[in-house]
Amino acid sequence: MRSLTRALLALALAIAFAAFTSNTSAADKKAPKDNSLRGKITAVDKEAKTITIAGYTLNVDDTTEISNSGKLGKLEDLKPGTEATVTTFKLGEKVMAVKIKTGAVAPTAAPAKKK
Repeated sequence: MRSLTRALLALALAIAFAAFTSNTSAADKKAPKDNSLRGKITAVDKEAKTITIAGYTLNVDDTTEISNSGKLGKLEDLKPGTEATVTTFKLGEKVMAVKIKTGAVAPTAAPAKKK
């Protein structure tokens, strides 16, 4: 009887631990984590310091590197409709834009075909 009680207690503790440690919200599952996004910027909010790209609203701060065709840029330079590549990082509940690149990007050569 004693071993059955211990086994049930251990099982209950394991279930409780799993339930509390896997408590992720739907927003956490959808948000990019340490990722890159590519697409058109659909909104820029200079007061809130955010941009929206590919359906994600990203926070921009003083450490965000912004470049346009390899030249240093600012949040004020970003315009809706501009094609951009953004490297992101999730910090708590916020998704931060680490790097934002717009403008011409050096083309990459296609791999040579083997005959």
